[in-house]
Amino acid sequence: MKKLLGIALGIMTALGGFVDLGQIVFTTQAGALFGYQLTWAIVLGTTAIIVYMEMCGRIAVVAKEPVFALLRTQLGFRLGLATLIASNLLNLITCAAELGGVAIILHLLTGWPEKLLLIGATLCLAIAVFLLRFEWIERTFGLTGLLMIVFAVSAVMLHPDWNQLVRGLVPTFVQPETKRSLLYAYFAVGIFSAMLMEYEVHFYSSGAIEEDWTSEDLGENFMVAALGSTLGSLLTIALLILGALVFLPRHIFPDLLGTATLAGAFPFAQKALIVASLGALACITGASVETALSGAYNVCQFFNFEWGKNRPAKSVPIYTFTWIGMFVLALIVALTGVRPLVLVDVSIIFGMVIMPFTYYPVLKVAADKNVMGKHVNSKFDTMIGVAFLVLITVAAIAAIPLGSLM
Repeated sequence: MKKLLGIALGIMTALGGFVDLGQIVFTTQAGALFGYQLTWAIVLGTTAIIVYMEMCGRIAVVAKEPVFALLRTQLGFRLGLATLIASNLLNLITCAAELGGVAIILHLLTGWPEKLLLIGATLCLAIAVFLLRFEWIERTFGLTGLLMIVFAVSAVMLHPDWNQLVRGLVPTFVQPETKRSLLYAYFAVGIFSAMLMEYEVHFYSSGAIEEDWTSEDLGENFMVAALGSTLGSLLTIALLILGALVFLPRHIFPDLLGTATLAGAFPFAQKALIVASLGALACITGASVETALSGAYNVCQFFNFEWGKNRPAKSVPIYTFTWIGMFVLALIVALTGVRPLVLVDVSIIFGMVIMPFTYYPVLKVAADKNVMGKHVNSKFDTMIGVAFLVLITVAAIAAIPLGSLM
């Protein structure tokens, strides 16, 4: 019973922490432009993140190697260092966007000045991270993120066209010379990227080591990766549905976080607006914490410094200094006044470009019997992993020209 409760808690935590600012706004915008036509991109991205998240957890358990230790050994020092720099720049941009989103929602809830709320929220998050152990950080932000379920309830209450939604599981092919076709491709790549953001697997594999998972936890690893991500993707599909039902018929493009959040309360008006806002706030604060900690994990794992949120701060000084530095730098970026959604657009495209360098080492090690022993990938696992790696690489190549056209 204790094991089942642990699995259930892990799944709920993964569900609550699945959505971030990029998914909330980007997916809602996709629905506002294309209705249900991009449902396939969500399903494809979900399947890919399940495959690679499970591999990351299994490698962390069997080989005791988190993602950035793999990058150093599999890519070599120079390419690994370039990937480290790019990944932490991505973490910084994403963290700044999430902190900006936190300030926006708090401003909508309180009416207080955004910059004051931005500084105060960042300070409170840093204090919380400093005081809490890893499992409480993960569970606090993950479980409060379950308030986002109000978006799923709202989507169902608005009675979507389920036949159209099913048809959205098949990609729509349109004329390549049209502006709308390029926009469709841009949002397809963007949704795929948002579902696979690197910081999620960095944080997940590090967490497996933080919590001392053993081979007995491999079943839990699979259940959390598969069910948590699947339920999270249903929540993402709900955001797409809300974009299609609330904004598309009214020809509104939700380019503000407050506008996208409003859709979660649409059928219930004021009754659910605070719940929807608090759900979005919980997910966004969780993402800001994950990106800051991921930056510290990355540096320490690559250079083989001591690290661990469950260890006293004085015993892991570089780790502690780095995650605090990530918060400080992200706050400075956010205080410049750059719009969080601009940062989201940059992070999603940039994240797609560097994604192959994160997932290739994971696949290579998971398929290496000398490292993984009896827990090595099956042939089917490797085939699926290779297929998604090819798709990730194609999307990475397409990301830069598509991003420059938008």
